[in-house]
Amino acid sequence: MKRNVYIAALITIVFLGSCGNDNGFTPPPKDAQILVEEGWEKFSYRGYQNALSKFEEAITKDDTYAEAYCGAGWAAARIPDLPLATDYFTQCIALDADYADAYAGLAFVYNASKLYQNSITSAQTVLTINDTWSFTHDITLDYKDICLILAENYFALGDLSSSLAQVKILNPAFNANISSFEGKQALADEIERLRAII
Repeated sequence: MKRNVYIAALITIVFLGSCGNDNGFTPPPKDAQILVEEGWEKFSYRGYQNALSKFEEAITKDDTYAEAYCGAGWAAARIPDLPLATDYFTQCIALDADYADAYAGLAFVYNASKLYQNSITSAQTVLTINDTWSFTHDITLDYKDICLILAENYFALGDLSSSLAQVKILNPAFNANISSFEGKQALADEIERLRAII
């Protein structure tokens, strides 16, 4: 008798277990906004590949959702996959021409790719859209970084007066005679010093 009760109980447990815990309810599929939120959460913990996957999944759900492209661009940039990041940022801007975060991402990616004039154009656009820009998904990045990128780009292109002007935004006390070798070196050293503290 006890054996029959045991077998009946076991069958009941197996049957209930096979039904799952959802009581027959299947959650609705995630929409693009939820996927983007999950992507930014993974991005905040430096899970850039996982973040990229979430953003790309969001794009498959809604290929007109600019933030999904922007997030994919930032995640790709951090991996780093600079060509992919460039592509995603460009697609974001095609959907929203005033998306400052996408222009900021492009400024960094173009700088890293040594496409200095493109980086200048993107950085200037960021500051035109919002001269006190800050990146909500990484509080270490703001308009000061954009000014520093501009200083680096101008220096790389030999436009030392424009480079100096950007440096002086970040450190008004700094000055150098950029027509002399010593002044050029001082400017380069100040850009390096600012890179370490901004």
